[in-house]
Amino acid sequence: MTTLRTEAGISLIEVLAALTVFAIIAAGAATGTISTTRGNATSRHATAASALIHDQIEQLRALDPATNPAALTNGSHTDPLNPISDIGTAGGIFTRTWTVTRNSPRTGLADVRVTVTWKDPSSRTLTSATYVCLTATCK
Repeated sequence: MTTLRTEAGISLIEVLAALTVFAIIAAGAATGTISTTRGNATSRHATAASALIHDQIEQLRALDPATNPAALTNGSHTDPLNPISDIGTAGGIFTRTWTVTRNSPRTGLADVRVTVTWKDPSSRTLTSATYVCLTATCK
């Protein structure tokens, strides 16, 4: 005749099973958190790059074309503060350049393309284009 056991508690197998389930869920949550953090950093850098581009465009548009500024001469130009931070000061992760094509698409206008590059950890690039007036009045 067998006796019935009335032991309280849980067995070692139940503990191991619970730990295994917990480890699988924790690993999934950690992977999701890491991916979200990387995505947020990439988004933050892209937003900063966009702001740096538009800041440079506004600086170029504010130049007096009558003085024939060096920043609006034909060819490629590099920001003297490179590498720059997200607020445009020296010492960041961004590199800002721009290319000017004078008298394009017509005489008196310059086609300007501003590019910002950075690494996070792969190389990223953002470019924007605009037209800048090369004369006192553009029509």
